[in-house]
Amino acid sequence: MDMRERNAEAEARELTYSFLSHLFLEEVSEDFLARLAEEPPSLEGELGRYAAGLAGANLAAARTEAAAEFAALLLNMSADPVFPYESVYTSAEHLLMQRSRDEVLAAYRAQGFERSGDLNVPEDHAGIELAFMARLCRKEADALAAGDEVGAEAARETQRVFLRDHVLAWFPQLCADLEKRAKRGLYRGLAETVRQFLAFEREELGVG
Repeated sequence: MDMRERNAEAEARELTYSFLSHLFLEEVSEDFLARLAEEPPSLEGELGRYAAGLAGANLAAARTEAAAEFAALLLNMSADPVFPYESVYTSAEHLLMQRSRDEVLAAYRAQGFERSGDLNVPEDHAGIELAFMARLCRKEADALAAGDEVGAEAARETQRVFLRDHVLAWFPQLCADLEKRAKRGLYRGLAETVRQFLAFEREELGVG
């Protein structure tokens, strides 16, 4: 694979991470659903079927339905929510703001990464971890575009370590919980797509 192909692959991975990050961090807007209906991503499974089903749908109603489920599942506004934080899944006490939060914050700072927007959530939130992976893919792509093999490999190694030590340590169980509790196609599809994409990433980055 030449550098142009590697650059295109890194950019495609960045877009995927960014797309998935957005779905974890924010309620979908009607404009987002309209774009999804007009240009559905190349997705199979439940998320692909959800996107295809938006064509001709009442997008205002779809947005209201999605917002209600987002709040119930990911904002702790139900009796059986999913807590999208690494600390909850990896600490013995299943509490927020534990060691994993400190570790991911240190990783972010080492790469000059700051979360965008003004979301008041701990740094080990699923959406922020995926946004960080997107940023690392962008660093790899930029280095490849500049002919900087050393920089590209450094960015890739950082991806490999963060995927191994953080993302893969808890996202599989998070996705299983989300699939089990979600009632609609969007968030069940999100869980399925994340699980499949991370299986690809494990192989792509050579994480055992």
